[in-house]
Amino acid sequence: MKRQQAGFTLIELVVVIIILGILAAVALPKFMGLSTDARVSVVSGMTGSVAEAADMVHALAEVQGQTGSTGTVALPGGTATITTAYGYPDGTSTGILASLQDATTAPTQTFPFTFTAGTSTAPATFAYTAVGGTANDTCEASYQAPAAAGDTPTVGTVTSGC
Repeated sequence: MKRQQAGFTLIELVVVIIILGILAAVALPKFMGLSTDARVSVVSGMTGSVAEAADMVHALAEVQGQTGSTGTVALPGGTATITTAYGYPDGTSTGILASLQDATTAPTQTFPFTFTAGTSTAPATFAYTAVGGTANDTCEASYQAPAAAGDTPTVGTVTSGC
């Protein structure tokens, strides 16, 4: 009479553990980079939003005749008045920030960016801020208003520190 095996042998268990270890060593690096990829995607999305907001304001400035070195554009149905430079939003909270959200202050809880107003020589920045963290100037979207008639704004992304 033959006895039936009641469990796994030690060799079978060791082989399964080795296979699981190999799979973990291969898969773990792929999962480690997901949070960085997510931050880069968020900053890239913000860059696209900034560029689209600038284009929208420029179209309104053309229609409303506000293409001089300074001007204001009223958003349809909005409450904010957008300040412009050569028909594009300027780099202030009443310019590019207001064109993004129809308000001159960033929301405090859900907005994952810290806004810093720009000047004629420095761009406005939207630095990614992790929950409970500080603004990261190597993970940000930037906006530089045009400096002369006929110029377009410069929208950029820095993701080296994401």
